[in-house]
Amino acid sequence: MADPVYQLVYISRATRPLDGPELARLATGAARFNGGHGITGLLLHDGSRFIQALEGPQPAVETLMAQIAHDQRHDSIAYVERRPVAAQQFGGWAMDARRVRDFGGAQAFLDDLKRMLTAVDDHRLVAAFIGFAMLGRPELRARRPLPGA
Repeated sequence: MADPVYQLVYISRATRPLDGPELARLATGAARFNGGHGITGLLLHDGSRFIQALEGPQPAVETLMAQIAHDQRHDSIAYVERRPVAAQQFGGWAMDARRVRDFGGAQAFLDDLKRMLTAVDDHRLVAAFIGFAMLGRPELRARRPLPGA
């Protein structure tokens, strides 16, 4: 039986927004590092926050997370999940990074994100990523009438 995959998901505050080219450079560097260490992942950035899932061998993921914790682009890291899983759930990308607001239409972004999350077995993690995207795209939020209006 294969060793379980270690999954770590965190949310952090961005110390500054990353533009498209800077996020692409970050993703390229991460893909290079991750590919050599058996780590896969998904990173979303909404201009003020990050949410990221990392999966792979536990020692490699924890070493990478220690580097991220010291990265000047991150502050106020909150861990959402740290657990072994039977297989990768966030795709086979060495690193897929997306800015929530760069994708064409808001609904198209949400639909694409839902497709990316179909293998995730923990509904809380799915909700965390979808909620993150919806907070970054106000046009996705349902508008309710005010009580008494």
